[in-house]
Amino acid sequence: MWLLVGFACLLAPVPGAVQTPFAPTGAYAGHWGVDLAAEMGTAVRAPVGGTVSFAGSVAGMLTVTIVSGEMKVSVSYLSSVGVSRGDEVQAGEVVGQSGVAHGGDALHLSVRLHGQYVDPAPFLACRFGPISDALRLVPYPDRSANRIAGRNL
Repeated sequence: MWLLVGFACLLAPVPGAVQTPFAPTGAYAGHWGVDLAAEMGTAVRAPVGGTVSFAGSVAGMLTVTIVSGEMKVSVSYLSSVGVSRGDEVQAGEVVGQSGVAHGGDALHLSVRLHGQYVDPAPFLACRFGPISDALRLVPYPDRSANRIAGRNL
């Protein structure tokens, strides 16, 4: 028996490379996302389609957060915001303009899955294409598990 397992992909919100990697430390210290190189004023695109749950200032920095299922994706250190809370956005839609992150021209991207911050880099490493490119077959752990007579899985 085989299970079909997929993974999520994010569009890069800006075309720049990762400048500062994910490096969380402690409850409030560390770097809970990645910084992507982006000249000030670069169009920032929604990494994922979903509902804008926040669009405004957090600790003096403009941020947009998009919720898609159990995933929350935030882009921060914006110079302007082009969406409002409650807006539905498509992946790739412009949500704002980049600003300055940590003293340099960059954009901060963070991802939360089920409320926990995770490294966004693996989600950016995949590319959109045929769904078959994002799916993998893995062996089912036990042939007799979850079997109900007369029912196909």
